[in-house]
Amino acid sequence: MKQLIYILLTTTMLGLMSCSDWLDVSPKTSIPTDKQFESESGFKDALTGIYLKLGTKTLYAGDLTYAYLDELAGLYSDYPGYNTNAVFNQSIVFDYENMFLSKKNGIYSAMYNIIANINNFLEYVDKNKDVLVTERYYETMKGEALGLRAFLHFDLLRMFGPIYKEHPTSKAIPYRTAFDKDATPVLSASEVVDAILKDLNAAEKLLKESDPLDFFTDQMDEDVTEINSFLVNREFRMNLYAVKAMLARVYCYKGDAESKGLAVEYAKQVIAASEYFTLYKSQTASSYNSIRYAEQIFGITVNEFSNLLIGNYMDMENTNIQQHFYLDENKFNAFYETASAGNTDWRRIAEMFEVVDGASQTNVFCRKYNQKPLNSGYTYSGANAVPLIRLPEMYYIVAECASSASESADALNTVRFARGISYSDEIPTTGYDDLDTTSEEDKNQTKRINEIMKEYRKEYFAEGQLFYFLKAHNYSTYYGCGVETMTEAHYQMTLPDDEYIFGNNSK
Repeated sequence: MKQLIYILLTTTMLGLMSCSDWLDVSPKTSIPTDKQFESESGFKDALTGIYLKLGTKTLYAGDLTYAYLDELAGLYSDYPGYNTNAVFNQSIVFDYENMFLSKKNGIYSAMYNIIANINNFLEYVDKNKDVLVTERYYETMKGEALGLRAFLHFDLLRMFGPIYKEHPTSKAIPYRTAFDKDATPVLSASEVVDAILKDLNAAEKLLKESDPLDFFTDQMDEDVTEINSFLVNREFRMNLYAVKAMLARVYCYKGDAESKGLAVEYAKQVIAASEYFTLYKSQTASSYNSIRYAEQIFGITVNEFSNLLIGNYMDMENTNIQQHFYLDENKFNAFYETASAGNTDWRRIAEMFEVVDGASQTNVFCRKYNQKPLNSGYTYSGANAVPLIRLPEMYYIVAECASSASESADALNTVRFARGISYSDEIPTTGYDDLDTTSEEDKNQTKRINEIMKEYRKEYFAEGQLFYFLKAHNYSTYYGCGVETMTEAHYQMTLPDDEYIFGNNSK
């Protein structure tokens, strides 16, 4: 008989919660699997528990957003807690087998633990399907779980797999689809991509008819009180458009001509859903939203996020620069191009808090997750939220994959103009797909790719997306990389030993 596993539960049955309470849900006790899935409430608690497990310092409330991944991307001038004699050597962040062995293995283990929970959930959602009597529950739950499984495997692939465009047939990671203790082979990167696409296509089919899409970012609307609270707040679930956005991501990553066409197609479907999410086009003191909540396609909520940030070098009230992921003034000015087009870009002003550290140099640290403004006012605006897929990425995918230079530049300029960059500073298409020989970073990239990279760096600061882009395009160097020449060994996290690969990923 299969051993019992334990699923993270929530403090209250979701069906009895108000919509705002849903955002404040926190873990409680555990019960055996067979009992867990005897009722709809058990299924709801189990699925919500899976989402909650994403929001830890090891995963998307830390290392996979503002912390380790952005250190790998060279965004900071220091790594608090990893200084040697008060001097930080950026090259140490690539030491996957020594200095960062436990961090790397912790990420791997935590993600496969959640995948194991998802696989167990998927087994029972079919096995006990008759328990799910509420309309749309079965299709929505199964679609979300499949989408989440693909989402997690894709990030694992982007960390532990090879540089895909160089070595698509090289070994990458296991793809776990069953809850058992059988050894799982390490698949090639292309096989993992195929498995991810299979899950996403199945999720899209399930959610296309069942996802209650009317309930994005509208928790306080009185009409919502009449709706089953489990089916609202779709921006915090792996909803239909999150699945479409993931399909755009994966096809862009795959990179062949047919896949690029599909990436553009799916990205445009998400962009066209303007009734659910739109680009912020201005930011003032009264309207500023640091995480751009209205652009969130998919994200998570983190219980007591402020306390977690304080304990992870992101204390918004502490101005001691040694207690922060910070960057120096020169790096900041280079990233945000403050001497040129970036002088009107509101992202550089609103997300950074300047701190004079007592020396002659000014340093800044990110305030994107500052909770005070997000908790103010009468309308929920994203407090305790971590966005994992946002709308600008869909424009960047169109910019990367469109065959037409003009269509690409238009997509990129749309986001730039929305962020306050002047129309006179639009990116022209002259020499757009030629090598960018004037680049101060990687001259072996085209101007198109370098311009997209710079936008990822500005837009997704503290969100963990830049490193994936740099790796996908095999950047040989970039601001802050810390080594003379980046190699595949720097980009590819080493797989843990066989105990992790064949053991822990099935627990």
